[in-house]
Amino acid sequence: MFMDFLNVDVDLASYYLVDFLIALVLLSAMRFLSGLVGNVSATKEIAHNDNKAFGISLAGAMVAVSIMLMGVVSGDAGYNLANEALTVILFGVIGITLMWLTRIAFDRLSFPGLSIHDQIMKGNMAASIIDACNMIATAIIIKGAMVWVDGDLKMALIAVVVSFLASQVIMALATLYRVKVYEKRHKGSQLHTAIEENNVALALRFSAYRIGIAIAVSAAFTAVEYDADVFMSVFMVWFAAALALFVLLTLIAIVIRLAVLPRVNIGEEVGEQGNIAVGAIEGSIYIVVGLLLAGLIGA
Repeated sequence: MFMDFLNVDVDLASYYLVDFLIALVLLSAMRFLSGLVGNVSATKEIAHNDNKAFGISLAGAMVAVSIMLMGVVSGDAGYNLANEALTVILFGVIGITLMWLTRIAFDRLSFPGLSIHDQIMKGNMAASIIDACNMIATAIIIKGAMVWVDGDLKMALIAVVVSFLASQVIMALATLYRVKVYEKRHKGSQLHTAIEENNVALALRFSAYRIGIAIAVSAAFTAVEYDADVFMSVFMVWFAAALALFVLLTLIAIVIRLAVLPRVNIGEEVGEQGNIAVGAIEGSIYIVVGLLLAGLIGA
């Protein structure tokens, strides 16, 4: 009688176990991978050097992988356990690879005058927050793409990669927008300089904006029905929807900010004074708008 109320297929218990075990292995590998990519010892940085920034970065990476794995283990079960394991491993490895590639590209392309990794190793908390949230934002988009695709494994993998690459164009536009806004508010000063100076308030606002955009972009997957047979047409519709949601979120957030923080000089409070309260509130607005848009689209 009790089992009648469960929305879980107990016949697939072995598939759930395989997915869970693979997810655990991938999560456990993050600690090793984090140190390997940075050519440092994770244990030394965390336990001996007490590098809080490194800890935040690693914690963000683990949360990001968990979000991405939600997309990996979702969907219909494979034909058999071997097929299920292969599918989960392939999507998991590709997801982690895309996340780390984004991390490297963000470090070297978005802020060429600043090394996020080097700043983290110096204990820069602002850099670690940006790094952690960048990974989380990326994971949200990858998870959305993985839930969206269906059918042929090869085509599904291609669709995930193509959608991810396109989403990074939007995320790059979001970063460029914030860089230009900062330059305008601070008479030509550079955003990366403020990060190097460990402006946590600025890091919170900037990172929350990217997460909000990622949520909105991911919501576009819900708005467009996936069809592998006409993928390019579907992809173009999705990209247009994602781009529109990016612009819509930005505009709505501006209106809400004016209502929530009236008569507050945002530029001075966050950029000059490093007011964490204002930075956190403004940042939360972007995430709130992203969640609301996602909820409306998914309703």
